Amino acid sequence: MELQRKVAEAIHVLNHDPLSSNRVAANQWLVHFQQTPEAWDVSTSLLTSPIVSLFDLQFFAAQILRRKIQNEASNLQSNAKDALLNALLVAAKRYSSGVPQLLTQICLALSALLLHADPYSKPFDKLMFALQSLQAHDDGNVVLLELLTVLPEEISDSRHVSHQSDLRQELLSHTSMVLDFLLQQSEKQFASPLYPQHANRKILRCLLSWVRAGCFSEIPQGAVPSHPLLNYVFNALQGTTFDLAIEVLVELVTRHEDLPRVLLYKVQLLRDTLLKPALINADPQVVSGLACLMSEIGQAAPCLIVEASPEALVLTDALLRSTFATYILSLGGNRQNDRNHVKDIFLPVFSALVDALVLRAQVDEFTSGDESPGLDLPDGLLHFRNNLLELLVDICQLIHPTTFVSKLFFGGLPSSDVSMPLREIEAKLFALNAVSEIILQEGEAFDFSLIAQLVSAFSIRPSSELKGFLCVVYRSLADVVGSFSRWISVSPSNARPLLLFLAGGISEPICTHACASALRKICEDAPAVIQETSNLDILMWIGECLEQWNLALEDEEEVISAITVILGSVANKELQNKLLTQLLSSSYGVLSTLVDDDVESSVRQNPATYTRMLSSVTRGLYRIGTVLSHLATSLSSVPVADGPILSLLTVFWPILEKLFRSEHMESGSLAAAACRALSVAVQSSGEHFMLLLPSVLECLSRNFLSFQSQECYIRTGCVIAEEFCHKEEYGSLFITTFERFTQASSLMGINSSYICDQEPDLVEAYVNFASALIRGCHKELLGNSGTLLEISFQKAAISCTAMHRGAALAALSYLSDFLEVSLSSMIESVNCKSEGSFSVVSVQVVSHCGEGLLSNLVYALLGVAAMSRVHKCSTILQQLAAICSLCERTSWKEILCWKSLQGWLNSAVWALPSEYLKQGEAEKIVREWSEALGGAGIDYLENKSCNFASNNSLGGGHMQGKHGRALKRLVRDFADSHRNDPNLNII
Repeated sequence: MELQRKVAEAIHVLNHDPLSSNRVAANQWLVHFQQTPEAWDVSTSLLTSPIVSLFDLQFFAAQILRRKIQNEASNLQSNAKDALLNALLVAAKRYSSGVPQLLTQICLALSALLLHADPYSKPFDKLMFALQSLQAHDDGNVVLLELLTVLPEEISDSRHVSHQSDLRQELLSHTSMVLDFLLQQSEKQFASPLYPQHANRKILRCLLSWVRAGCFSEIPQGAVPSHPLLNYVFNALQGTTFDLAIEVLVELVTRHEDLPRVLLYKVQLLRDTLLKPALINADPQVVSGLACLMSEIGQAAPCLIVEASPEALVLTDALLRSTFATYILSLGGNRQNDRNHVKDIFLPVFSALVDALVLRAQVDEFTSGDESPGLDLPDGLLHFRNNLLELLVDICQLIHPTTFVSKLFFGGLPSSDVSMPLREIEAKLFALNAVSEIILQEGEAFDFSLIAQLVSAFSIRPSSELKGFLCVVYRSLADVVGSFSRWISVSPSNARPLLLFLAGGISEPICTHACASALRKICEDAPAVIQETSNLDILMWIGECLEQWNLALEDEEEVISAITVILGSVANKELQNKLLTQLLSSSYGVLSTLVDDDVESSVRQNPATYTRMLSSVTRGLYRIGTVLSHLATSLSSVPVADGPILSLLTVFWPILEKLFRSEHMESGSLAAAACRALSVAVQSSGEHFMLLLPSVLECLSRNFLSFQSQECYIRTGCVIAEEFCHKEEYGSLFITTFERFTQASSLMGINSSYICDQEPDLVEAYVNFASALIRGCHKELLGNSGTLLEISFQKAAISCTAMHRGAALAALSYLSDFLEVSLSSMIESVNCKSEGSFSVVSVQVVSHCGEGLLSNLVYALLGVAAMSRVHKCSTILQQLAAICSLCERTSWKEILCWKSLQGWLNSAVWALPSEYLKQGEAEKIVREWSEALGGAGIDYLENKSCNFASNNSLGGGHMQGKHGRALKRLVRDFADSHRNDPNLNII
């Protein structure tokens, strides 16, 4: 009794005490209590005692019993299980008329007890016999309904996969009794009009649970459509039972092939008695429920729909849904006549549907007349249009793109003296853009004079008139221009109006993205047309206006990309250099001003001015980087020395170097932009940049040590390493840079996954840099950097347990790269070891860090994020096994051997907290994984040997051979079964 009193007090404090410290203390005490053996008796007593009548206490007791049964029932003796079963049945009957949540918990506990019973003892038979005495009372029926509802759901739970099939078969063996019971309960509804609706919901919930379990598969399929419970479900399509009745019917339709035809004949009744009143009364629940059901009918048996029967037309008319369109489109060539026939039958329906959908996609009159700045489409209309996209594509494919376009623009767009509502134009432009890919795939260009007419009309409008809904129309037209840029830009006469139109919209916030994207596509698709002098003038004007427009960086990049594409294709080199200089002059100018010693001190004295200047410089750096990137792509066939890139870099690098050596780099956004520009400069100039490497790497490492929260310096170092670290003369320079990065306090302080999750971008940049060096640097240099490699290996092993997906996967990639390169080196030098060789260093690193790595890999496979790490973890395990197997054959055996790996695995598994493993699971994991690792390591070595024999030293052996695949299956199963390990916290 004393322990019961303490539990009651703790529950009261947990739920009602105003002080959080008291609630936390109570929670901790309860967490400890529920793990004790005394929790069994105390919880049972609280649940069955007639004295206790507090819901919080009873609910807690039911929860504890449920959890303990799920986790510890295998430890109970059979007589204890029988006593617990009787106690739970007593409690269920007692609380059958109380709070529903409490009865549900008790029934879940009963279900868990059944699922942990000895299958040979026929636990379901015992339960059904025990419940027979309850059926004489209404309260007993309530208990039986709830238990029969949760039992199939619990069986389908993944925790019982090992014997799920046997449990399901035993459960379904009682189908006849259960369906008879449900039918008996359903008949009470007809016998008494006062029968409560919540009882009907309970019956439907129970039926739904058994339908999902497959109960109707136990009776002849031909008998399902005429089963009396089906009529009961149809009668429940009303009031508070409507949603559950729909769910039951949907499940039945998807599971039983005879039902769609039966339900198709009932569509007219559903339309007339339910759908039409729901549309009149604007009842979204009924409309959406019927739409879902009828869609399932069409999807379950599209062959019934394409018969073009009157019932099929009724279904189409009822919901204006074309769930069968994809099926019609998939009819093979030998059924082309059938397809054409069906299309002819349904063409009036689809024509009406296009009209209805375009009408529904329009804004209302109030919005169309709104001239408010920043106006956009209402959220509800945007959501509707998103749902409409797939439907419009299906219809366009079905009736042919030419017919679809003619349907949209029959009679043409209005001229200046004929008025068509702007909202209608905008909706039609939306529909045209939605099906643009289908039209382009068809390859049959339509008459774009209508679009060109609209573009010309907008291009001559003063910018002051672009406001309100007119900007929305402008944006929709720009979307169409971008989608059909390849066809629209063919005519030279369209080029100037198009450029003026797009230039006019870029400065309007709502149109910016659409116009910038369309401009890039036009320039990519028609560079020869845009290169005319008058068009170049418009482009350069757009570039000069960027400073004052203050666009989002991604939109500004689109504009700069468009201009650079055209300038890169200018044949006159003198004109090309002049225009590029003109485009970047403002960027160079503001950057030079910032690093000017005479200006710097005065600018810093005015914070507002300094902030604006930093923003301008950041944008300028992004522009320079974008120009260099696109020039490198468009001029890839032109030697760098002969192109404009080298001349641009000649001007750019001295200013950029001065910026890197200035105090302005403490600005995170400026540093990121400068590093991006530097990365692009390195990639675009190739070997011409090598002479600058000492200065560049010194700037990067020095700045990172000064501003360690800015990982962009390491990212840029990674880009440079990937380009040049394979050059032997610069290898030591990269190792020195790596050492400076590694010795930074921010990286040396990474000693737990928690800290890694605080700085995931930094970790990701660091391990990527390390991966680049491991893959590229000469092995002699790496062999002299053992301590440095060991530190980086340890940091990566710690980081692979981080919650942050990018950091964890990057760390795993580095570990795998290290082991792959190490194994290749070991195989090459197995008979010619030297104290400074990379092979020896690799063995030492693995022997020193292997135990920690194994432990971290096991932890990385726990939790919800584990499945994304399965492949990399499996690969690393196989690589470790291969290294240990290889060492077993050499003198390295004294440092590293197969027993080392077995010991690490044993320690890692047994170090897991007890709540993560079931009884006997640790021994099983160690045994099965050890066996799989032994075979997987040999498979990996054999695969590597084959690659070396064929002079393909880079061919990895990832998950090669049957043992490698078996290992991956074990790892995947472990991760899958531990994704949702029990959280013992009650709150």
